Amino acid sequence: MVTKEKVTLTLPADLMDAVRTLAPPRRQSQFITEAIRYFVAEQQRKTLRERLIAGYATNVKADATIAAEWSPLEDEVWQNHLPVYEDPVYEDEERGYDASNSSR
Repeated sequence: MVTKEKVTLTLPADLMDAVRTLAPPRRQSQFITEAIRYFVAEQQRKTLRERLIAGYATNVKADATIAAEWSPLEDEVWQNHLPVYEDPVYEDEERGYDASNSSR
C-alpha cells in the first residue's frame, strides 16, 4: 500500500480552474499527483540526458582514437566475413528468365 501524505499547496487560480475543468471533483488530487509524477520523470530524464552528453563530450577524443585504431580490423572483418549479396532478379536475368512474363 502506498503511504500518502496530506499537503497544502498554493497554486494560481487559473491553474486550479484548468484542473477543475480536466478532472472530476473527487479525482483532482489524483490528477495533480499524475501531473507531478510526469514532471518529475521528465526532469530526471533531462538530468540523465545532460549527464550522458557531458560524459560523451569528456571522452570524445579517447573514443575517436580507439575507433581509429580498430577501424582497419573492422574493415577486414566486414570484407572477409560478410556474405556475398546475391540479387535473385539479376541471377534470373543471367539465366534468361523474363520476370515481366511470369507471376511469381
